[in-house]
Amino acid sequence: MKNISKIGIGCHKLQGGFEKKRSYKIICAALDKNINYFDTAPRYGDSEILLGEFLKGNNEVIISSKVGLSPLNLSRLQKNQSYFKREIKLLMKNNFQFAKRYLNNKLKKRYEESIVNFELNHESIKPKLILKEIEIRNSLTSSLKNLNRNHLDLYFLHEPEQYANIDEIKGFFTTLKDEGLIRFYGLGFHRSLNDKDNYDESFITLSMFNEELFYKNIDKNKNSFSIIHGAMSYYKFAMNQNEKNNYTSPMDFLDKLTLMHPNKTFLMAPSNEHQL
Repeated sequence: MKNISKIGIGCHKLQGGFEKKRSYKIICAALDKNINYFDTAPRYGDSEILLGEFLKGNNEVIISSKVGLSPLNLSRLQKNQSYFKREIKLLMKNNFQFAKRYLNNKLKKRYEESIVNFELNHESIKPKLILKEIEIRNSLTSSLKNLNRNHLDLYFLHEPEQYANIDEIKGFFTTLKDEGLIRFYGLGFHRSLNDKDNYDESFITLSMFNEELFYKNIDKNKNSFSIIHGAMSYYKFAMNQNEKNNYTSPMDFLDKLTLMHPNKTFLMAPSNEHQL
C-alpha cells in the first residue's frame, strides 16, 4: 500500500469512559509522529467510535477494521473498572520495584503462554463456521458508521482459520471492493505465518511477529505488502538483555525492523502517549 506509515497503531487499547482523554492523546501523539495507519475492529470496544470522532474528515489517515469476531460490548461499569485497575497497576509499578518486577513477570508469562497456545492449537482448528455476505455487509456498515467514513482502506477477516468458506468470502470482499466500500482486503491472524500457509495472494496478511523477521531475505514475494503485530511484545518479553543491548530503545528496535522490511508495516499498541 502506498503512503502507509511503516509504524501503525493497533487500537485495542483505545477505549471510552474515563480512558477517553488518554485515548485521544495517543491518537494525537501518533499523528504528531507522522503515523498515519490505525488498525481497529468491532472486537476492540470503543476504538472505532473514538477514531470516527477524532479523525472525521481526515482523509490522509489510513484505517483498517475487521469482520469475523463479535463486538466486545462492555458496560460503562466494566470500562471504568478496567480503567481504575490499570491506573492502580501503573501507580504500583511506578513507585514500587517489587510491584514492577511482579507485574512484568506476570505479563511475560502471559505472553509466553499465549504464543505457545496459538502455535500449538492453530493447526488443530477445523474450520466449521460459514460467514455469509449479509453478515459481512452488516458488520462493514456498522464499522463505517462508527468511523464516519464512506469506505475502508483495508478490511480484514478476523481469525480466518475458523471459517470453511474462505474462497467465497474472498468473492464477497472483491464485490465490496468493486462497489468502492473497501480499497483492499486481507486476513488477520493472532499468530505468525509459516510455510504451510498458502493463502491467495490477493489477501494482505496481518500476522504475529516472529524471530525469523530478524533475517532480511525471508519474504517469498519481495513485492508483497504485509502488516506485523507483536514486535513490541517480543522486544519486552522474549529478548534477553544482551539482545536488547543492540538497540538504544524500543523505537530503535522498530526503526531497524522497518529498514530491514520496507514492504511491511509494524503495529504497536501504546498504553499512553509517552510510549510514542
